[in-house]
Amino acid sequence: MSAPAQASVPPHILFALLGVPLAVGSALMTSSSPPCALEHEGPVDAVTQPEAAQQDVLRGLWTRYEGRKEGDPLRFWYFHGEGKGLYRYGKVGLAHTHSFDYAVDGDALELRFRKLGDTQRTRLRLGRDEDGRRWMSLDEDPREPGARYYLVDSDLDLAAAADCWRGRGEGEGEGADASAALGDRLWIDYRNYATGGAGFHMYQLAASAMDGRGVGWFHRGDFDDWTTESLTYRIDGDQIELFFDLREEPNVTAFDLREVEGGRVLELAEDPRDFWARHRYRDGGRSFGAHAFDRVIGLEALDCH
Repeated sequence: MSAPAQASVPPHILFALLGVPLAVGSALMTSSSPPCALEHEGPVDAVTQPEAAQQDVLRGLWTRYEGRKEGDPLRFWYFHGEGKGLYRYGKVGLAHTHSFDYAVDGDALELRFRKLGDTQRTRLRLGRDEDGRRWMSLDEDPREPGARYYLVDSDLDLAAAADCWRGRGEGEGEGADASAALGDRLWIDYRNYATGGAGFHMYQLAASAMDGRGVGWFHRGDFDDWTTESLTYRIDGDQIELFFDLREEPNVTAFDLREVEGGRVLELAEDPRDFWARHRYRDGGRSFGAHAFDRVIGLEALDCH
């Protein structure tokens, strides 16, 4: 039986599908809001805005927890606007994401999770606590009944970041050093399945330091439903050490970088996220999340305006 065909995905498409949720995770971690424990609440805001404004009443990221440290609980709804959103749950360092479509009608919210097609209609409640923080709750919360979520303030402009990295992927050349590097790249194995649908494995590596160390993420799933896991790595000659943070799992494998028809490939001799089998990944372009991680650890962010 032949293997499913390996497909090529343009970097700007990858950002559109995956970059926003990655940036959202960093926006959450850089929030300056106080912890989300609520002792007193003020009056509930009525949802009575004009229809045009009503479409954006949920726009932004609403989090149940203030996740900062590795292993802290992570739950948030992200409403991107235009009826598209994401729900992420898990812990900081290892989380799963569901994409959904949504529509607001008065104080009613309809959610349709795209992978399974599950639809939920619920009453939407919005309010402010005594400190003026905006909160949201769903009477029939399909994920965590009774939970309350707070709007996260962040200076990370997701739309501007997407535009910036789209421009870098399409309109800017890369120097020889950048194109030869293992870090600051997306390494993706994206396949269309003969049985229908598609899926991917992807290592997203930020640029490495002088000693070969860097940070990154591993993603697995499809563009409606996927898992994200944080990692650190170190390049040592023709070997790469991969340490998966939350699981505290160390791995070492030989790797090979080479040019093939269609571009560069990274081959891991024993891929720890494919049961230590040999696995080949294509170069998907620059790592669109490196700037978001810079925000988390306090480095200078990209100058994207």
